[in-house]
Amino acid sequence: MRALGLVAMAVGVLAGGAFAASAQAPHEHEHGGLGTVSFSNSGAAAAQAPFLRGVALLHSFEYDDAEDAFHAAERADSSFALPYWFEAMTHTQLLWGVDDADSARAVLARLGPTPAARLARAANDRERAYGAAVEAFYADTNVATRSRAFADSLRHIAARDPKDLEAAAFASLAIQMAMAGSRAADTLQRNEAIALAERVYHANSQHPGATHYLIHAYDDPTIAPRGLAFARAYARVAPAAEHALHMPSHIFVQVGMWDDLVRSNEQSWAASRADVKRRGDPGTANSFHSLEWLQYGYLEQGRYAAGRALIDTARAVLAGADLSHEIDARFVVADLTFGYAAASGRWEETAAMTPPELPPPNASRREQVFVRIARFQAGYAAAMRGDTATAMSAARSMRANLDALPATAPLRALLTLTTAEIEATCAVKRGDTERAIVLLREAARIDGASTPSGPTWYPPPSELLGAVLARSAAHEREAASVYESGLAARPNRSEAWLGLAGARAASGDRAGAAKATAALRKNWHAADKAALARVP
Repeated sequence: MRALGLVAMAVGVLAGGAFAASAQAPHEHEHGGLGTVSFSNSGAAAAQAPFLRGVALLHSFEYDDAEDAFHAAERADSSFALPYWFEAMTHTQLLWGVDDADSARAVLARLGPTPAARLARAANDRERAYGAAVEAFYADTNVATRSRAFADSLRHIAARDPKDLEAAAFASLAIQMAMAGSRAADTLQRNEAIALAERVYHANSQHPGATHYLIHAYDDPTIAPRGLAFARAYARVAPAAEHALHMPSHIFVQVGMWDDLVRSNEQSWAASRADVKRRGDPGTANSFHSLEWLQYGYLEQGRYAAGRALIDTARAVLAGADLSHEIDARFVVADLTFGYAAASGRWEETAAMTPPELPPPNASRREQVFVRIARFQAGYAAAMRGDTATAMSAARSMRANLDALPATAPLRALLTLTTAEIEATCAVKRGDTERAIVLLREAARIDGASTPSGPTWYPPPSELLGAVLARSAAHEREAASVYESGLAARPNRSEAWLGLAGARAASGDRAGAAKATAALRKNWHAADKAALARVP
């Protein structure tokens, strides 16, 4: 992810105390398109602007431009240690499932051969404390231990000096990175991350990390409404950051605000395209994350043609590109194709989808997840096309792979859920409704124990179960309550409203059916004829 344009930031002086900064006149910059950060430091005057720009970019996950900025600070003052430590952080993105620790350690090696040698280059206790936190993050141990040590170190810095907004902001991020990949969110840790980020926000509402990390912390349907104000603020705080334009949609999707979701990702995708062009980067550098979220919004609006067109957009952008090292680019066309088919019912579009090979054990968590998503989608699409032999072969392969995962692994639960969806769909095709209901009840139970985040890459099992129940005379009265439970977990999903309207009508609840239909029509105020034809 990269930022657009240059930035100017205000530089303030933090309180002294145990981590007193060296005497350094602050370099004042006007507030620009990446927000305002204050980080007193020992660097030379020429290093201030690029270093502070790098910090602001890092808070918005604009890692490539942040790396460039820290390089500039290092060139301006080679004795200034902080830019090296912060540059190392650009190589780890645990909230995205990416951790290039080797590249980070190579950056640190440019500062000094050992942690002790590098820490000796810190100009004062405060900068040494930041350095020690980063050194702990890149210690030679597993990522879970490293991330916990990083979070603990930053907690300590933030506690020692409550006026150090950067410590509080990075501590909030570090706590959430330590939670990344866990099976269920830890409420105490989440609340701690929220409190730290809100401390920064109340002291400086223009701080990019404050609003950004609050959006991540509130990315849960049970508390997402509390994050709406921060979601709307972040895009205004850092409009030059493509990621800041996208991030509000993490809250919009949790509360079912599809028009806002679409606007957010239209802006983010356009900014990404412009930035790739500005830098002369290949098409694989585009933010396909934003493109996939944009399609999800279009489909929730009933704009099937617009959702279909984005498949062609991705193909055009990637024409002739080398996809071997770009995970998002490698899978985006298949993912968009699956999303379109799942919404429109045009499963013939998925005929070319084939399951990829499993990645090597040392592949990133992001690649591990993306490959397994693609394997599920290929199997489920085959089932929906009526190719149950291929679909069941995929399901058997997925169940065999489950044995290699620890019982507590979050990915194991998702693979169990999605395997059951393939098997249930095949059971429906065979006319075995009762078997399908058993499988989907278990899938729905697993889904209900998880915390939805972002567009769902698998059909919510409550919607599949509701549809099967509605077609069975013995279970049709239960269908409405199943759709309602699905809407509680994923608010305002159009497919759930559509199913609920039909289920209520079938049970004789005409008022309830009308209410569900009205909610659907509100979502589909600009829908295609193909979508509107499905409205009861």
